[in-house]
Amino acid sequence: MMLLSRIAEDLYWLGRNMERAESVSRLVREHTNLLVDLPVDVDSNWAALLTVTGSQDAFVQRYHRFGEAEVITFLMADADNPGSMLHSINAARENLRVVRPLVPRSAWECLNRLGLDAPREAGRCARRRERTAVTERVMASCEQFNGIMSGTMRRDHAYRFWLLGRLVEIADMTTRVLDVGAGTLMASSGPDGRPPADRSPYEDVRWLGVLRALAGHNMYHRSSGQSVSAAGVVRFLLTDPDFPRSVRHCATQIEALLGDLPARSRAIEAVAPLTRCTELRMSPSDPFVLHRHVDELQRSLAAVHVAITDSYFRTSGEPVAAAS
Repeated sequence: MMLLSRIAEDLYWLGRNMERAESVSRLVREHTNLLVDLPVDVDSNWAALLTVTGSQDAFVQRYHRFGEAEVITFLMADADNPGSMLHSINAARENLRVVRPLVPRSAWECLNRLGLDAPREAGRCARRRERTAVTERVMASCEQFNGIMSGTMRRDHAYRFWLLGRLVEIADMTTRVLDVGAGTLMASSGPDGRPPADRSPYEDVRWLGVLRALAGHNMYHRSSGQSVSAAGVVRFLLTDPDFPRSVRHCATQIEALLGDLPARSRAIEAVAPLTRCTELRMSPSDPFVLHRHVDELQRSLAAVHVAITDSYFRTSGEPVAAAS
């Protein structure tokens, strides 16, 4: 049995779309929860969520104000927004429909239930009192789906393309949250990377928000054994080899997966710059240097995506691998 390029592409995008739905839901939940921990007079800055997801231009074409309800509706319930939770789940469901014979039946049942419930659930997110429960249900369903895939699929090429998509999407979200969240915090800090004394309680809460937006709060403390700091958070999210959402971990796993796929020199060559970029040879407390470094990481990730697409998917439907 051969794995066709169309099937490989759907598996790859299944991984990306499911991870995007989970990441957007977590981002919305944590930004909402952040408001509980901050004084009422501190700006909530809902537009920052659009910056993280890179969807400002699409938003302003259809919405007239950057209010909470508008931003949340756009990110969670707008089926015409390619980066929304609802659109991502719908797209993942279509990806899985195409590759259904290759994945466990329980994975299809899990995603099908989520796809049927998502439109109703997403419409409730504009109301803050219901938002946390909705986002947590979506995240739990995505985590259940990923658990089924990881726990029951054979480690063949179908699994590898699905996991490739997940890893690319995870690394992309990590760099985006760092670029916007950490960059903004550092820009308002002192020259040594520490915020002014009268703002330190707020900054600590926001740094925790950066970690929680990437499900890294507990593992950061376990890894470092220290309180939250700018340099510690940046190093952890960029360079920790054992945290599944760090950029270095994702780059290492992407390189290993491509090594197990049929040789495509361009795809393998594209990973090398990404791996080098995860080596942090600068002060993680300098916001301008950090921005340039993260920007380089994002360009490297985009190059990896393009190389994977050109190497494995744009082959006129021809077989790209034996389904080992």
